Amino acid sequence: MKNMKLILSFGLGLLMLAPVVQAGPVTLQASAPITITSTPIKVTDLVTHTNTFHLDSGARVWGDLQTVGSKLQLPSLNITSAFLQNADASKSFEFSEILAGNWSEGINWQEQWRLAPVELDAGNWTLSVTERGYGSKQYSSYQAKFGIVPSAANVPEPQMILLSLTALAAMGLVMRKRRSI
Repeated sequence: MKNMKLILSFGLGLLMLAPVVQAGPVTLQASAPITITSTPIKVTDLVTHTNTFHLDSGARVWGDLQTVGSKLQLPSLNITSAFLQNADASKSFEFSEILAGNWSEGINWQEQWRLAPVELDAGNWTLSVTERGYGSKQYSSYQAKFGIVPSAANVPEPQMILLSLTALAAMGLVMRKRRSI
């Protein structure tokens, strides 16, 4: 009986260690996921805002951008373009508009833009957003969120699978011996 408890404890211990056993980096050291919020505007001119963030290591990154109103009001801000560019301007990635308002029918619409997952190098990246406020009495702004797509390094290693199967087999053996006694 004492041996069965020991084997069961050993099997459970191996099973608990299984998620820890992985080769290579598990997480990317980066400033993302991040959220960038613009300063609320009330102007009618076409303006471009830029925000810079730093990526500590290369990663596959996605991005979402949406307009935000104030006090439960729909925004009165029309984004005309949005793109992400590296420090030396050698790489640039455009956002696509996925939800647009019909500005000829009114001055308050929610807009959403998306950056499909792209490979970004380590370093500084600048988000440039060009927008026009429609001069309502309320302030509007936009909010951008970036995240890192999980890499293949997070896929379980064969050693982890083998360790898990060994733990399950040990527990199964203990259960089988317990039933036969």
